[in-house]
Amino acid sequence: MSDEKHQSDICDLFNNIISKIDELHLHHKILLYSRYLLSKITWDFTITDISQIWVCETLDGIATKYIRKWLELAISATLSNVYLLYNKFGLNIILPSTKFIQCQTVSRLALKSSINENIRELWSITSTNRNIQYDIYSNTKDVLKAFRQKNEQRLQSNLMSQGSFFSNIVKNSTLAFNSLWSSVHSKLPKNIFNFSLRYINNSLPTRKNLFKWGLSSSADCSFCFCPESLLHVISGCKTYLNEGRYTWRHDSVLNLIASSLLDVGRSKMYVDLPGFISPSVITGDELRPDLLLTIENKILYILELTVGFETNLKTNSDRKHEKYLTLITDQENIYDEVKFVNVSISSLGEFGESTNTLFDMLHDL
Repeated sequence: MSDEKHQSDICDLFNNIISKIDELHLHHKILLYSRYLLSKITWDFTITDISQIWVCETLDGIATKYIRKWLELAISATLSNVYLLYNKFGLNIILPSTKFIQCQTVSRLALKSSINENIRELWSITSTNRNIQYDIYSNTKDVLKAFRQKNEQRLQSNLMSQGSFFSNIVKNSTLAFNSLWSSVHSKLPKNIFNFSLRYINNSLPTRKNLFKWGLSSSADCSFCFCPESLLHVISGCKTYLNEGRYTWRHDSVLNLIASSLLDVGRSKMYVDLPGFISPSVITGDELRPDLLLTIENKILYILELTVGFETNLKTNSDRKHEKYLTLITDQENIYDEVKFVNVSISSLGEFGESTNTLFDMLHDL
C-alpha cells in the first residue's frame, strides 16, 4: 500500500469515528476520543511509514476543530489548558501527533531491545534522520511528559493572559486537593463545564476581550465604567459589590462550612450570618471573624473566609492573617488553645495553601 493510500485510509477512519462521536454527550465525546478513537489508529501509527508532519497538519487539525466545537472554545482560545492532567485543571487530552510519537517510540524500542542481533542492527542502522526524534524517549510516558511540559511552559511563559490562571494556581493553590476539584468539575452540566474552561483560559466575552476581538467599541464595564477584565467581573466591580453579589457568594460558602459543623459535639458555634449567634458576642464589633467554634470552652477556632480571583489567593490569606493577629493574641489569654483557620478560595473553587488549616480543623474535630 502506498503512503498516499495509507494516509487516505487513516484519515477516512478518523473522520468516520469522530463524526459519530460528535453526536454524543460532551463527557462521552471526550472519553471516547481519548480511549477509543486514538486506540483505533494505534496499529497504523506503529507500522506506518507516513510522516509526523502529515499527522500534525491533517489529523491534529481535525481533532482540534472538534475539540473546540465540543468545548465551545473560540479559535483564539488556547487548548494548552485542555491538554494538561486532571489535577492541573486539564482534561487529559492528547493530540493524534502525540499518539503517533508514542507509537513510533514503541516501534523503535522493540527493535532496540530485540533478542535478535540482526534486528538490533537494524535499529542501529536506522538511528538517523527522522528516527532520532523518537529514540530520545525511554518509554511512552516520557512522550506524554514532554507534551504536557511543553504546554505548561507555554501557559507560564508565553500566554500571559490565557495562562494567568494556570500560573497563579500552580504557585498559590493546594495541589493535593486539585483532584477533588477535577472530580466535581467532571460532573457539571455541559454549559457550566464549558463556561469554567473558558474562564480558565480567559476567553469569556468580557468587555476587555470583546474590545480586543473587535466586537465592542469599548473595553469598559457598563456599570462602573472601569476596564472590564475577568478579574474585574469576578471581584473588582464596585457596582456588583454594592448590589451584594460578592457578599452573596461569600455567605453561600460560609453557610456551607457552618452547616457542616453544626453536629460537632461539645462545641458552640458563632457565625456572622442570619440565624446564627454573632461572633461579636466574643470578639466585639471591631474585629468580627466569619465563624468562631469553641470546644468545651478550652479550644477556640477562629475561621475567616475569603472568596476571590485566583491571582489573589495568597494575598487574601496573608491580609486576613495580618488583620486577626491581635485578636488571636487576646483570645490566647482566655482559651487554652487558639487556632486561626484561614480559608482562601477562588471563585472557581480552588483552595489556597492556607486552606489546609480548614482540613486540619476538620481532622481534629
